[in-house]
Amino acid sequence: MEAYGWAELIALLTSVGYGVASAIVPLINAEAYVIASQMSEVASPVFVAVGVGIGQTIGKLLLFLGVRRGREFPFVRHRRAELRAQPVGPARARFRAVMARLLKLVGQKRWGLPIVGVAALVGLPPLYAVALLAGATRMRPLWFVLVVLLGRTARFVLVAAGMHGVHPWAH
Repeated sequence: MEAYGWAELIALLTSVGYGVASAIVPLINAEAYVIASQMSEVASPVFVAVGVGIGQTIGKLLLFLGVRRGREFPFVRHRRAELRAQPVGPARARFRAVMARLLKLVGQKRWGLPIVGVAALVGLPPLYAVALLAGATRMRPLWFVLVVLLGRTARFVLVAAGMHGVHPWAH
C-alpha cells in the first residue's frame, strides 16, 4: 500500500475512534472534528466522514444495548425500586409523562425508525436521548444500527462536503 493509502486508512480508523468517543460523551463534538480534519490534506473528507459515522453508530449501539441489558443488573433494579418509593413532585411527574410519551413514540413500529433516522441525520431530537429510549423498546438492534449508520454517515459527509466547498484551504 502506498503512503497515501496508509494515511487514508489511519484517518479512517482514527475517525472511527473519535466517533465512538463523541457518541458516548456528548461534550466531544463530531462535527467539529470533521471540519477540523479538512485543514489537512492527508485524508479525503469522505474517509473521515465515513469513519466518524461508523464510530458514532458503534457508540450509539453501546448506549442502546446498555439500556437494554442494564435493566437486568441488580443495582439498577434496586435503584428503580427506590425511585418508585419516593414521592413524586409536579416537575418529576411532568418529566415522567414526557418521557413516557417519547418512549411510546419511539417504541411504535410506525414512528420508531423514522424518529431514529431524523435524529441521526438532523440531530433533533438528540440522537443520544433517542438511542437511550430505543434501547428501552422492542426495536431490533440491526434496524437501529442500519438507520443510525445511514443517517450519521450522510450527516458527516454533508458536513465534510459543505466545508470542502466553503473555503479554499479546505481542499
